[in-house]
Amino acid sequence: MLSPGNGDGPCIPRPFSIYDRTAADRVTFLIQVHGPGTRALAAIEEGGAYTCTMPLGQGFQVAPRERPVVMVAGGVGSAPFLLYARARTAAGAGDSTWMLYGARTADRLYDRELFAGAGARLLCASQDGGAEHRGTVIDLLRDGLDAGRLPQHALFAACGPEGLLHAFAEFARTRNLHAELSLETYMGCGWGGCNACPVPTEPNGPLGSWPWAKTCTQGPVFDLRTIRF
Repeated sequence: MLSPGNGDGPCIPRPFSIYDRTAADRVTFLIQVHGPGTRALAAIEEGGAYTCTMPLGQGFQVAPRERPVVMVAGGVGSAPFLLYARARTAAGAGDSTWMLYGARTADRLYDRELFAGAGARLLCASQDGGAEHRGTVIDLLRDGLDAGRLPQHALFAACGPEGLLHAFAEFARTRNLHAELSLETYMGCGWGGCNACPVPTEPNGPLGSWPWAKTCTQGPVFDLRTIRF
């Protein structure tokens, strides 16, 4: 959870995935300026202070080396996948790891070169035709499965804008994919105190009988089978 260290900007911090780790004591975040919170963060000059509360929440499942992984990202939803791809590569599983990266326009496929060097198999799509594939990242996913280029038994992990996540969830359920997704839910505190980020759960599912889960502590990554989304 990030907010300006000088107290400027909204009083509620904003949630972000850790993007990269450039040194033992240094991490980076990928921020798209969109609203008052991100504008306040972007306005901080180099050397300025941020208030950062971390680590929080639950991340994507660490799949065993033998199991293929397909990461599905839209725009800045790529943020949690850079370190994931590098970890898979370091474990010797780069050849069985795919990253499908989509955006409306090719210039929003941020840091494509960085992801290309992470060791996973990178496939990019944009709706303006500026990437290797024209269309959405869901089109890319569908084509890969239909052509047998992507393994049906892989663990599928998705992060991106809410529209993409809903399309991914519908597609994953239709194809009976084992899927996880990182929700873009608004949060207040990030550690379970404010109850501002509930997501409905599947009745009698593995999250228990309570009909709601806190996105900040039990997520933001959920197995699709455990939530109603």
